[in-house]
Amino acid sequence: MNKMQTIHPWLVWRRKILMTMKLGVCFLLCTVFQVSARVTAQNERMNFKMHDASLKTILWALEKKSEMFFFYSVKDIEQVTGIDVVAENKTLDEILSEVLKNTGITYEVTHNTVVLRKGKVNAALPQSKTSEVTGKVTDRSGSPLPGVTILIKGTSLGTVTDTEGIFKIALPQKKDVVLVFSFIGMKTQEIVLKDDKPLKVVMQEDAKEIDEVVVTGIFNRKKDSFTGASATFDGEQLRSVGTQNVIASLKTLDPSFNVLENNEFGSDPNKLPDIEIRGKSSLISTRDELSEDPNQPLFILDGFESSLEAIYNLDMSRVASITILKDAASTAIYGSKASNGVVVVETIRPKSGKLNLAYSGNANVSWADLSSYNLMDASEKLRFENLVGRYDASNDVVKDVELKKSYYDKLADIARGVNTYWLSEPLRVGLNHRHSLYVDGGEGAFMFGIGLAYNGITGVMKESKRDNISGNIDLTYRLKKFQFMNKFDMNNTDSKDPIVAFSQYADANPYYTKYNENGEVERWLEYTDYIKAANPLYNAKQNSYNKGNNLSWSDKFIVEYTPVPTLKLRARFGFTHQSTQAEAFYSPLDTRFAETDFSERGSYGNTETQSNKYEGEFTLTYAKVLKEVHQFNIVLGGYLSALEAKSQGYSAIGFPVGDFTLPSFANSYPDGGSPAYNESTTRSVSGYVIGNYAYDNRYLLDFSYRVNGSSVFGTNKHYIGTWAVGLGWNLHHEKFIADHFDGISMLKLRASIGNPGNQNFSSSATITTFRYNFNSFNYFGMTTSLAQLGNPDLEWQTTLDKNIGFDITILNNRLTLTGDYYYKTTDPLLIAISMPPSSGATDNMTYKNFGKQTSKGFTASATYYIIRRMSERIWWSVRGNLRHGSNELSGIGNRLEMYNSQEREGDNRSTKRYYDGADPDDIWAVRSAGIDPSTGRELFIKKNGELTYDFSYDDEVVVANSRPKVEGVLGTNFSWKGFSCNLDFRYRVGGHSFNSVLFNKVENISTNSLIYNQDKRALYDRWQKPGDKAQFKNIANSTSTPMSSRFVQKDNSLSLEALRIGYEFSPELVHKWGLGSLRLNAYMNDIFRLSTIKMERGTSYPFARSVSFAISLTL
Repeated sequence: MNKMQTIHPWLVWRRKILMTMKLGVCFLLCTVFQVSARVTAQNERMNFKMHDASLKTILWALEKKSEMFFFYSVKDIEQVTGIDVVAENKTLDEILSEVLKNTGITYEVTHNTVVLRKGKVNAALPQSKTSEVTGKVTDRSGSPLPGVTILIKGTSLGTVTDTEGIFKIALPQKKDVVLVFSFIGMKTQEIVLKDDKPLKVVMQEDAKEIDEVVVTGIFNRKKDSFTGASATFDGEQLRSVGTQNVIASLKTLDPSFNVLENNEFGSDPNKLPDIEIRGKSSLISTRDELSEDPNQPLFILDGFESSLEAIYNLDMSRVASITILKDAASTAIYGSKASNGVVVVETIRPKSGKLNLAYSGNANVSWADLSSYNLMDASEKLRFENLVGRYDASNDVVKDVELKKSYYDKLADIARGVNTYWLSEPLRVGLNHRHSLYVDGGEGAFMFGIGLAYNGITGVMKESKRDNISGNIDLTYRLKKFQFMNKFDMNNTDSKDPIVAFSQYADANPYYTKYNENGEVERWLEYTDYIKAANPLYNAKQNSYNKGNNLSWSDKFIVEYTPVPTLKLRARFGFTHQSTQAEAFYSPLDTRFAETDFSERGSYGNTETQSNKYEGEFTLTYAKVLKEVHQFNIVLGGYLSALEAKSQGYSAIGFPVGDFTLPSFANSYPDGGSPAYNESTTRSVSGYVIGNYAYDNRYLLDFSYRVNGSSVFGTNKHYIGTWAVGLGWNLHHEKFIADHFDGISMLKLRASIGNPGNQNFSSSATITTFRYNFNSFNYFGMTTSLAQLGNPDLEWQTTLDKNIGFDITILNNRLTLTGDYYYKTTDPLLIAISMPPSSGATDNMTYKNFGKQTSKGFTASATYYIIRRMSERIWWSVRGNLRHGSNELSGIGNRLEMYNSQEREGDNRSTKRYYDGADPDDIWAVRSAGIDPSTGRELFIKKNGELTYDFSYDDEVVVANSRPKVEGVLGTNFSWKGFSCNLDFRYRVGGHSFNSVLFNKVENISTNSLIYNQDKRALYDRWQKPGDKAQFKNIANSTSTPMSSRFVQKDNSLSLEALRIGYEFSPELVHKWGLGSLRLNAYMNDIFRLSTIKMERGTSYPFARSVSFAISLTL
């Protein structure tokens, strides 16, 4: 037999990765070596000409032309206008002397830095003996800061730091000399000199200045001039909440960012969260394995579209800032992809100067939260079974004898102390650790950054893990008016999940023992003709497995060209590859195959997906200020992308017993089964214009228009236009406010309207597809059958989004308030509906546009500083946020009756219904009058108010809503010198939930369900005799119970979501240790939870509580 040698796909992609890295490095090296040796920029001669220009414009142009760094106060130069300058073959010194003549502004040049100041040098200082002091200025990470202005307080004497952050300054012979250090984006510091020893100065970032910038991924805009609803958080704020992932931190920090609680999978590290920003825009989440969740926000990572998994895996120490864009004025710039909101993530960029090294490490201990479980013990469960008549078969003597023997055997076991606690068996204390290393540096025009991170999560269930390794290489090169950037990222995740769900251990009865008398795990806890109870430990000890791998890498290349200070051109190109594989094998000895034919025992499943995404974008940005009051910003751009994806998978059954887990040992495919393959290509293209106008920074106007094209929608509806308009009024810049009210930093009103869209739908929604019939081919070849009817007229789903809001900062920055009210209308909706059998489509589904959903609500945030002494690093603040929202459907008619029938009578019954005038989050049920004390039967309330014992779905009404009236976070933050602490409590008020535990483990316990353990309330709270006032029906009644309002309960809760205690060592101390900075933190997450509803949480995988310790340092 001839064998063909195959090359593993990983080897192919590894070669591509190495080739990409080599090409990127070669390009940058070639560019670097093209720079010729030249004289110092200060002495280089140039031609320079400007007419009737402001000093600010001239300095900006000189900075670009000379490649020098200019530092000055905007207030000092903003009034200097109307300058004419004509210079031919002159040096920078000569040009500056001419420009600054008669302006009252002086300048000083040190190395490649120019510092401008208002006023003349103070001549009052004595010209006698002087001393000298030297030092170095760095940021918190230890990176040197070039161009820091250092002044002797009370004079104009000073200097600036060089490219290494080093300075030297001559001091007058006088007592109490104070040096003032100032730098753009940093807090001003004052240092009293006591001797002439070298100084080490560490400057702190000015958080207020960072917060004032809104990063949209396409342009950056000062918050003061932006009309959109947005929230920006820097890396420090995100890490102050926790170090799990950025998703968990955003949930705490912003009220509009809602992470839906997964009551089934709890803290499973391999389950990605479901996220909503301002509710849902799509009614039903119709998707395939190659598409995103239609209600998920758009993620932007360093200017390129990204996936939820990439953001979830992102090393938190790499994050510089995250901006959440919420309303149309901020999201419509992304057109047809932005109706669910946009999350823009910016990672840290390399810094110039000497080689810098930053390390952060985190050790985490987590354990399962089982406080919501209320299961019976051994004696309670046996007593319950006896009361419901499990061991009574008076009509069958043989069966009755066997059942009685089973009862007394269990009773004897309980008497000798058997009371097994099964919940602890699959659990462990999770020991997790995370490490991150980042090295950056560079000189002059070239900068680089290299990062490597590892995150190992073991999970609180045995055989559960998630190991993530990531790396990145960032390269930046500046050549005159050009800037080149290349970002390479790689991410690999190995995952493993337990074979036996946690619910199977919760179901095991406590009167059984885990092991037999020989200490062995038996297959069955009890196996008779009438009782068959499997041992979950037996299945867990087999050689079954459920594992997966996800490998992704991307390369992003960016070129920026700034021909003049007012104009910037940028081109961005990106490529992302992702491949995933999932394998699951179940041993033929697993009890699930007990009743299966011998030749079909054991199963294997394999699914593989691969995708390649290509992106390209070109933007032209123009910014201009006319007559000092008219500010214009215009962005013209075009974007195109292509996503090629394919998936394939198969299942096999029939494996021999033993270590034969590979698919080659399988006997066959499942009955009627065969390998599956799916391939899709999605393309999109768009062109856009974005504009901003501000008059005197008081009256603001934002507008955007984008033409979008996508292959997702019908051939007759490929293109659509999306738009947005925003208005703002900066009242704090009005004279009648500024002159009469002190302490107002911001008082801004804003409003917006627009229609962003959503295209996170299946790529095959518009296409008529056919399926090959592998079991029905003939002499003429393979046969096909109609799988799905396409809809060439399928329209885009757009949302008309209206928003009004305010931003207030008063009391000298002590109180900050932000509020927004939104009103969104999605019309038409895109919904999958069933087709009649006469259509011939085997999938029986097609996509249609109909119906409308209206969403409205508000969010608010407030922060108040009780103590605010920032210069001393002492403050105490309290904060809170909240959200409220509601939805309403219209135009649905009876076209979703298929879904309503499934929710009422399907295998997974629920209380959801889809009707006109209703909220999709409404809880529908027949009203209950409770349990009749005389009979133990439930009384129902008909729509007309009459009481009846007969249940009818025709009497269903809305009894509650699952969304809370108000939900948010209350917290406090305290800092004293290097010590800091913050707490965040999550509250939820006014919501209701259908208690599935009461429905399934207190009632609806059939005879077959008695092999499982049940909730204690099934024994203590059910009706047993006439006259009992009970919440639940007759304990001996095992008939099915319908869903009624009796199982709907208030769901109010309060939990400690995050607690952090930290200490940052003083710069003076860490410098003695040879470090740039050192910080220690301890975290506690989800430590306690109080709730008005008693319901099991984390049924397949429990929720967890955690404590972690983190260290971060720089060299």
